[in-house]
Amino acid sequence: MKITIIGAGNMGLAMANGLKLSGFEVSFAGRLSDRLEALKGEFEVEIIDQNYDISDKNIILAIKPNALEWFVNLAKGRANLIISVLALTSLEQIQAINAINHAICLPNIAAKYQKSINPYIAIGDTNLVEKILNGFGKAVKFDSKSTFDAASIISGCAPAYLALVAEAINTAAVRSGLRLDEAQAMTSGLFDSFAGLIKDTHPTLIKDSICSPAGTTIEGVCELEKAGVRTAFIEAIRASLMKQRG
Repeated sequence: MKITIIGAGNMGLAMANGLKLSGFEVSFAGRLSDRLEALKGEFEVEIIDQNYDISDKNIILAIKPNALEWFVNLAKGRANLIISVLALTSLEQIQAINAINHAICLPNIAAKYQKSINPYIAIGDTNLVEKILNGFGKAVKFDSKSTFDAASIISGCAPAYLALVAEAINTAAVRSGLRLDEAQAMTSGLFDSFAGLIKDTHPTLIKDSICSPAGTTIEGVCELEKAGVRTAFIEAIRASLMKQRG
């Protein structure tokens, strides 16, 4: 199956790499840019400078939200599928593009490693949508805009919050005597370990299983609670969600 990605930003390239690993044929299209030109050695690239024929194509729209009107105005024909990964953009807005099937999704850049979690809402062939989204991660279907918005913050924004956690752990490790490369290796391994645990175990149970009475771990947990880390994460997700909902 061939997928055309409109836009050559970080998210578009991450999805393209994941889709290639899954055996999809991937091409890029967009306005002339150095970024798009640089992809020519690896992908088929089409420069859009006027009307663009979308007939029968499976398209992932990965442009900036403020460029949506530009694409709507120049898209001609009827696509088979439009999947939008644009933030702050509704399914109704995407339906302005003529297509048999429409979907909105908010993945993350772990798509590069086929590890993105991909919440979506779709009108039309959800099997087709899931086949593509599962090509660079895991598709998760939602039926309402409200629940999709909340899920999209977890998938699209929360990785940046976790990057702050990883950065802080790296810094603490260096402060404690590790070299930066050693700190990075330990932090990376920690996240791999935790990913395995969280799949089947509630986070409270993970925490409680590690904290022994009067032990080292509970001391650290108490410091985090004292600093309001739990509330900070809750409020960060709420703030991003309010921004998403306008």
